Amino acid sequence: MYEKGHLNEMELIKLAQKGDKRAQERIFKEYRGFIYYICQGYFLRDGEQQDLFQEAAIGLLEAIRAYNFNLNVKFRNFAFLCIKRELDSAVSRSNRKKRQILNNAISIYSNKDDQNNRLDSSYFINEHLIKDENNTPENNFLEKEGLYELIGFLQKELTDLEQDVLMLRLQGFSYREITDILTIQPKAVDNAIQRVRKKISNTYVKMKNAC
Repeated sequence: MYEKGHLNEMELIKLAQKGDKRAQERIFKEYRGFIYYICQGYFLRDGEQQDLFQEAAIGLLEAIRAYNFNLNVKFRNFAFLCIKRELDSAVSRSNRKKRQILNNAISIYSNKDDQNNRLDSSYFINEHLIKDENNTPENNFLEKEGLYELIGFLQKELTDLEQDVLMLRLQGFSYREITDILTIQPKAVDNAIQRVRKKISNTYVKMKNAC
């Protein structure tokens, strides 16, 4: 079943997401060279390059777990961003603690714009979609209904692009990363976010009136 040519990448990912260890191992085998390629962009003054590889492997595992088949995104592109983000996070943690083995790691991929790209969903909604006071009805609605319930309400309202941008943003990707994944201009990402923000407010009004 797992012989080369019997299953394509998407089929392997689906199996891996269901907990199939052999499918997961097959994906890791296929992406080993890809991981080493990304790790070459990071340098250690202390420690071994293998430590970076282990961090990158965690990023690949996260990519497998979080990959959304409804997005028009190649898995390889999504995996690259997840691996890069995991390495950047490891470097950031090590620099704060000063005692971990990645203490002096430097990334040639680092960008000032991406320093805060690990936003959780609540922070993203409150700070980037609803920018009014914290106690607005919209924010109370979000807290009451929950983020993913809200997305369910919005399914018929959002375009494919708006859904893609929202889901990637909720997963913590920065504007720059989203432009890379979806191969669109930064302005298109910003415009999509603004439209989503407006539709969230409109959805709140509809839900309120329906009660």
